[in-house]
Parts: sequence; C-alpha cells; structure tokens
Amino acid sequence: MSPNDVSRRSFLTWTGVAASALAAHSVIAGDSAAVGATKDSVSLLVTPSGITPEGYVYQQAFMPVRKQHLDLKHTALFITDPQNDFLSPGGGGWPLVGEEVVASKVVEHEKLLVKTAKDVGIRVFYSPHMYSEKDYKYWDRSKFNAIDQLMFANNMFKQGTWGHQFHPELEPDDNTIVMNPHKGLSNFWTGDASIQLREHNIETLIMCGMACNLCVESHARDAVENGFAVILVADCTAGAGPLPKKAALVNYEFLANEVVTTSQIVARLKATKESRP
Repeated sequence: MSPNDVSRRSFLTWTGVAASALAAHSVIAGDSAAVGATKDSVSLLVTPSGITPEGYVYQQAFMPVRKQHLDLKHTALFITDPQNDFLSPGGGGWPLVGEEVVASKVVEHEKLLVKTAKDVGIRVFYSPHMYSEKDYKYWDRSKFNAIDQLMFANNMFKQGTWGHQFHPELEPDDNTIVMNPHKGLSNFWTGDASIQLREHNIETLIMCGMACNLCVESHARDAVENGFAVILVADCTAGAGPLPKKAALVNYEFLANEVVTTSQIVARLKATKESRP
C-alpha cells in the first residue's frame, strides 16, 4: 500500500482485523472463554479514556497527580501546527486525522483557548510546520521515516500552499507570536522555540495542537528537557485514529506536569486572573 492509500478508514479496518484475529486465535487454541476478554482488551486499547466532562482523569492509578501553579506573567499557550493540512477538510492530512479532529472538537477548543489567553493576558505561541520547495526537491525520500513519507506523499505543509496556511478561524492576532516553522517534529530542534520563549520570560506552557503522538508529544518532551513546566490539554489534540490518541494520553501522564481538559484549564486561567490583586 502506498502512502497515498493510507486513510483512517483503512486504519480502522486493520484494527478490526486485528481484533478478529486475536479472538480467532483464542478459539483455535481452545480458549473460547478468552474470546470475550480479547475483544474487551482490544476495545480498551483503541478507546481513549481519561477525558470526561468533569475534567481529565488519569488512566494510570500509580501516577502522581498535582495541579501546576499558574503565574500568568510567565505562562503561555503553545499551539502546534494550527494549519489547514491538519485541521481543514481537503488538507493533506485530513483523510488520516479529520474524523478525530472533528470528534475532539480541536478547532473549537483551540479557538476557546486562544480567546481565553487573550482575555487573561497571556501570550499565544504558534509552532507551524513548513517545508520549502527546495526541501521537496532535494531531500532524499529513500531515507525518510514513516511520518515523513506520509507527509511528502500528500504534499503537506509545502510553503506557499493553502495546506500550509493557518486554519481560517485560527489566524494569528496581535496576541500571537508565530515562531519560525519546524521541519522535524519539534520546534526546539529545527526552529526558535527555546529562544522566543526565553525572551518572553515564559516558564509554563499550556500545550495543544496536532498531532497528538507526534509534534505535540515531541514539543512537550523537548520543552520539559529545556526546563519548562508543561500542561497538556488532552481534548485539544488528535491523531490518525484512536490508537495514537490513546498512546499519547498515556505518555502525557508521564511527561507533563499536568494533563487537563480544555474546560479545566479555561476555568483555572480565569480563576487565576480573578484572584490577582
């Protein structure tokens, strides 16, 4: 199957086949009682949990949980790849991530977070993805990893294209700092994230965006390694199906200072502003 053939539909088909194969193996092995348990295990595996109307509930009981202190003078909203290729129908990545973007209300949540950030007086940082014409021409695709193969096969984030542009409802405003674009999975390596954040005296990052297990997770890892406190917004990100989201949420619990939902962090930001003298 070529990268162009990959879609969320084929991914979910594969997941279904995998579940059937596991169940069939149990029957062949004479363990018919395990069939139901196998199906339940597969369902648990592919269903992201932790996101509830009341807030984020950690999925791993052993994980320490605490609220990250918010000092609005040193806190920023950090959004990864708020661009058409991920967030708009017709974008290069939409066949892979579109259904999850809609289900998680990523655009709506990002809009709310951007508005709240402006209301409470914290900066918004965008970390966009971009490849130039020269990148597309000269990079050796025979040495690409899987995600780069997919992106280049679908002409994603090509400079000057509609897909590279910001989602029309997330155009940068006067409170938004657009960092130099990243070409790998993290702006801390191939952009100027660390420089920009330090120059604005940022210590705590509220992170969200696309895609959950790739650029968002990579940015979060690098932010932590660079000494920033990281709050990850679990319902303001998506990936290519439920498995990446499940994997990302599990890793977020390990990596982040705190994992929250959009409504949780919005309420916290407003309460923090109101409590300031």
